[in-house]
Amino acid sequence: MATTTITPDATAPGRKPVRRRTVRAIKVHWPVPAKTLAACAAGDLDALRAEESFAPLLRVLETSPELGDFGVYGDVFEVALGVESFTVRTGARPTLGSVGGRFLSSTLAVTTYVDATAGDDELALLLARLTDVHPWEVPVIELSAPLDLVTRA
Repeated sequence: MATTTITPDATAPGRKPVRRRTVRAIKVHWPVPAKTLAACAAGDLDALRAEESFAPLLRVLETSPELGDFGVYGDVFEVALGVESFTVRTGARPTLGSVGGRFLSSTLAVTTYVDATAGDDELALLLARLTDVHPWEVPVIELSAPLDLVTRA
């Protein structure tokens, strides 16, 4: 884990050092039923843990210690509620919709992090685990360039 501690001008009162850690973000777009999205939006976060269609992603996150490793906290991920739109083209085998139609899907954007020093083989294995459990014919999974997370030193 590559970290750097930055100490601000020591003459400034109340300034404390911060630590930068270089990671890569992995964002997985995951469909959920509209009722689950609505329950989460209303503050019922237990609805997400109870959602069977979300369980495969939770299992991967909870059984991959490299994902969401924040030292004294593990399995860290964030969830953003949203909607995705798509048009099904000829040749597709969609789990939602039919060829030629334009559809909306209630979707979660789940973001977690992996240390930027993870090798290509380790990244490939993690991404394969995510794509293997994804319910969509063409999963939408983003892998960022290295970025820095900032924490207290």
